[in-house]
Amino acid sequence: MTRHYSFNRAVLQLVFGAAIAAAAPVHAGTFVTDPESGVSVSTQSTVSRAEVLADLKIYQESGLAAAERAAAETGQETPALQAARQRYAALRHGERFAALVAEYAARRGEAVRVASKA
Repeated sequence: MTRHYSFNRAVLQLVFGAAIAAAAPVHAGTFVTDPESGVSVSTQSTVSRAEVLADLKIYQESGLAAAERAAAETGQETPALQAARQRYAALRHGERFAALVAEYAARRGEAVRVASKA
């Protein structure tokens, strides 16, 4: 297994994991076990379900999903993959993302909130 394949797989798992985690109510706490102390700790999501859905839509629209699948199959980092990453970043930090968040939040009857951009 190549490093690119492992990285791409990890990214996809992260995206789908975030989508699954967002399926729970926004204010519901989840619990994880601290590996060092063994103590169960409550965590709070930092993004809304609308943000997760909007991010997934941007990921697909940018072509990054398809480009990462192709790169995983060939094990090659291509200019098309780099271009898709740039399109994704531009869309993710642009007005399209904010509009999608507002649209998904309105559909679900949620308050619109966007996590701060990192």
